[in-house]
Amino acid sequence: MKISILSIGDELLRGSTTNTNLAAIGRELGAIALFPVMEMAAKDAKDDILDALGILFERSDLIISTGGLGPTSDDVTKNVVAEYFGLNLHEDAKIADRIRTFWSARRFGKMPENVLNQALVPDGAKVIENKTGTAPGLIIESRKLKKTIIMLPGPPHEMYPMLMESVIPYLSSTSKEKLYTEIIYLSGIPESCVEQKAAPIASSAPGLSIAYCASPESIKVFLSGRDMALVAKKMNLIKKELGEFLLSGDAKTIAEEIIFLLSKRKIMLGIAESCTGGMIASAITDVPGSSDVFSGSAVVYSNAWKMKILGVKKGTLEKYGAVSGQCAKEMVEGACKKFNTASGISVTGIAGPAGGTVEKPVGLVFIATRYEGKTVVEQYNFPGTRDMVRRRAVSSALNQLRKQIISCSA
Repeated sequence: MKISILSIGDELLRGSTTNTNLAAIGRELGAIALFPVMEMAAKDAKDDILDALGILFERSDLIISTGGLGPTSDDVTKNVVAEYFGLNLHEDAKIADRIRTFWSARRFGKMPENVLNQALVPDGAKVIENKTGTAPGLIIESRKLKKTIIMLPGPPHEMYPMLMESVIPYLSSTSKEKLYTEIIYLSGIPESCVEQKAAPIASSAPGLSIAYCASPESIKVFLSGRDMALVAKKMNLIKKELGEFLLSGDAKTIAEEIIFLLSKRKIMLGIAESCTGGMIASAITDVPGSSDVFSGSAVVYSNAWKMKILGVKKGTLEKYGAVSGQCAKEMVEGACKKFNTASGISVTGIAGPAGGTVEKPVGLVFIATRYEGKTVVEQYNFPGTRDMVRRRAVSSALNQLRKQIISCSA
């Protein structure tokens, strides 16, 4: 089965909205070894959508589209697709009733008639229930054209549940080629080094494909093939080769790994942040169950508050500066004392774009971690934009603590 993705919306082409739907769909398709062959973005315009359908259907059997299913005049996806397949539209009474109930429950006042445009369904289409919005998803299977399209709404909070609850099971059940995929999550190692270690293992057996997905937070490795036993065998070898970087348990992010490790040891965590501005605490509290190990965080930008809240010495700041290993050390030790924890993280640095000097350039970050009475301080020099420096600081800080916990437990 060859699958393409069609993202519809003027806002995507203008750059005013980030296309997170594409990343989500690609990720979840990859998890079931159905890798898209092509993706296009099109304006909310009939001719553009028709052109995109023609191009994509030349290269694929199935298209997953997002966007253009709402009630306004620029939401034309459904009408254009119906025309492409030569289908008429009819109002689905069940969907119309649900839309009226949804509208009434939110007390928006009188419902405009065009809202019920969302209840129009192409003849023969399968309806995908939208539990968080009003525009249903639709599946059209054309035996004549031997083509299928799955239409999903554009808002990510509506699209993603429908993708996971309906589309992925549908694709898994209809795919003629049964492929098996295993995924592992790694941290603290460059993608190129992962490939250097994993690729020879995957290529030693015919019929296997390996793919990598890197971000500042982690690296995902996908291994796919038709022989389930062979996929499992080779992935176990890859896990063995990359064991020190492998996230444990069911962790998919380094933050989940930290929660897992500290929960297992019944140890609490305190955090002090300067240049990351609370991003580490945010990553930790994004994880369900983080309250079991996370005591609190202090975001301290000014030197005065570094001294007042964390107890950083005035002499340290005057001699070494706020961006220094000495300051980071006193910050993490102050955080552990303040929050009464046995583990801690502190970060201080220059995220840019301004503020750097020859001695302390933009991207210079000091990270201190503390675990069971021992403090480790490391210096990093991160390239990239302010956002990338901060994101890399977050992942490096969490990984530094992870390595310290594991080494102390070995």
